[in-house]
Amino acid sequence: MGAGMSELAKRVLVAVILIPIVLIVLYYRGLPLVKTLLIITFLGSWEYAQMLNKAGIKIHYVWLVFNSLFYLAFVYIKGKDLSLLWLVLFLAIGEAILTWEKELSVPRLFAVLFGFVYTALFPALIARLGLYYAEHNFLLALILLIWIVDSVAYFAGIKIGKHRNITAISPQKSLEGFIAGVLAPWLILIILYICKVEILPFSYLALLAVASGIFGQIGDLAESMLKRFCKVKNSSNLLPGHGGILDRCDSCLFAGSFLYCALEILTKVR
Repeated sequence: MGAGMSELAKRVLVAVILIPIVLIVLYYRGLPLVKTLLIITFLGSWEYAQMLNKAGIKIHYVWLVFNSLFYLAFVYIKGKDLSLLWLVLFLAIGEAILTWEKELSVPRLFAVLFGFVYTALFPALIARLGLYYAEHNFLLALILLIWIVDSVAYFAGIKIGKHRNITAISPQKSLEGFIAGVLAPWLILIILYICKVEILPFSYLALLAVASGIFGQIGDLAESMLKRFCKVKNSSNLLPGHGGILDRCDSCLFAGSFLYCALEILTKVR
């Protein structure tokens, strides 16, 4: 019981320290946001390499540096995305050719490329969301909605979750919890509409609801898939009581990158 309480105390203490920092960074955006996401990229790349190493796919730690540099390039060099993606592919294939191992090189190549997308490109798109859509603080709204979705899905799963095992990746997740998570942001939008609180145009609010309710939960499942493949419980133990950086950011990585891409399409179509 004491050990359980101490674990809970650690969890609460880390949350009490981190939540205000996260909210301040999201409020001010700019350089604090870019620096924070650079740290997430570096530590996330380290966690990813550690996990894959346990699965027998050894990713060279030089990719921690490459991912960090490419993260910065994607944040600040807008309009050269295809050239940067080609360069990443070239480096990954070059490494595979130079370190060729019949059974391992191709799986390692794909693991490196997915690791780049997951730990460097996604954070870069989130940084762009904060920098290039600064007139509306989409990122702050998204993170708050993801926290609400996570809480609603968790408690709905505990209280009314009857249909579990909907995916072999995360057998404890229930269909009812997932649906409650999808509906939660829409319920908030309806309340705002009824109260005549006009924060953003409806098209933007709808994208926020889809990003947090659907893509946030998919991000959680994607990381569960990765951990199940690597046979680990957490991505690391960097955050006592919370696991690792990727454990805390999995929903945001997918939801934030989706929201940025959706907003880019929406503004171009208009």
